[in-house]
Amino acid sequence: MNFFELILKQIRQRSLSTILTVFSIALGVGLAIAIIVLHREGQHVFGQTDYGYQIIVGPKASSLQLVVNTVYHIDKSPGNVKWEVLETLRKDPNFRADVKQAIPQCVGDSYNGQPIVGTVPQFFGYDDEGKRIENTEDDPNRRFTYRPGQSFEIAAGRIFNNDKFEAVIGSDVSAKTGLKLGDTFQATHGFPQPGAQPDVHKEKWTVVGMLKPTHTAADKCVWIGLTSFYTIFEHAEAEIQRNQLRTGEKMGASGGEDEGKKHYTVSPDGIITLDPDVMAGREISAILVKTRGSFNAMRMLTTVNILPDVMAVSPAVVMRDFFSNFLEGPVTLLLVISCLVTVVAAVGILTTIYNSVAARSREIAILRALGATKTRILFLISVEAAFVGAVGGAIGFVLGHAMCAVGSGYLARTLGEPINWVKVGPEELLYLVAVVVIAFIAGLVPALKAYKTPVAVNLVAL
Repeated sequence: MNFFELILKQIRQRSLSTILTVFSIALGVGLAIAIIVLHREGQHVFGQTDYGYQIIVGPKASSLQLVVNTVYHIDKSPGNVKWEVLETLRKDPNFRADVKQAIPQCVGDSYNGQPIVGTVPQFFGYDDEGKRIENTEDDPNRRFTYRPGQSFEIAAGRIFNNDKFEAVIGSDVSAKTGLKLGDTFQATHGFPQPGAQPDVHKEKWTVVGMLKPTHTAADKCVWIGLTSFYTIFEHAEAEIQRNQLRTGEKMGASGGEDEGKKHYTVSPDGIITLDPDVMAGREISAILVKTRGSFNAMRMLTTVNILPDVMAVSPAVVMRDFFSNFLEGPVTLLLVISCLVTVVAAVGILTTIYNSVAARSREIAILRALGATKTRILFLISVEAAFVGAVGGAIGFVLGHAMCAVGSGYLARTLGEPINWVKVGPEELLYLVAVVVIAFIAGLVPALKAYKTPVAVNLVAL
């Protein structure tokens, strides 16, 4: 019987206790691996630093709320900024040297629980005529990107016309809502709670395109032209009233009797023309700004933040701070707890093998009589403990990644961004090695007992 056959024989003799020990190790390792993976990959979601734009401009409010609402399309919008802010960023000489692209977005409506976002074709890398914006050698960054080097692509259909009731849907929307190319839909005001009566707007949009998957929150959004966003009665009325407040005009009455009123006209070819009073009062939920360089972004953050009622934030900095301040502590605590579970499991190995050594004293004596040295007996017991730790660690490794797969699915549903749960990092392998080493060390205590087993006494007892 060779070395490893002896180890397997001893494990089989106490299979129940071995299984329980392996289970406890797998539980601790699985929890630790899940935390390590979620912590590492979560930084790509919550601590994302690779945005295709450098700044988000919005109302003076919570910077975190502005970022999560604009980037991840969760939480409520913190408010709006005037249309003039967008024009200033695009045309004012003080900003023109810094701003390469400024993309507006408007939020506030949904379809079957999926957010509807009003924006312009340039956000997807197309011009107003629906032609693809091509990068050139002189300007390799002409096209807007949601991440460096990554721009939206149409999987089917085409981009919407900004001045028509047309929409483009994210790659996940069809599965979640049933929408497909050629379908029409109506927007719902806000995000009504289950059981609540939805406020469905009268306007109808036609789906003319579907985006390729980006594995970002954009996949869960319904995208409409910015002009069509302002046709919705509540939006148009709000724009008019805000403009009346700014200009000091007497505010007109708004009520149920006016809900059939339209603040726009539609030409025979489907082109929308907004009423002048709506145009004058337009506001935007957020503006995505792609700057010409890092220095330009830093200068813009300072320049914009001194403007009244307007705030500029770096989404990368905001999410990195959020990850560090709110998630690092709990993650560290959970990691410590999982390590303690692993240590307790190692103590279980020690106890199990120690008790087995006491019951195997005669067998150890026979091995010694047959020529096995004390060192070989010590090594046999310790390797047995390490083997149990390795089996538990391997099962825990698979269990940990399985838990991360579940977590990835949850994040994909809520944020629209899954994590790379199949990726194996060096810290995981290091942790598994540490588990085997701890198990080996735990086996030294019973191994030393076996080392000191008196051969003559136990042979006489036979």
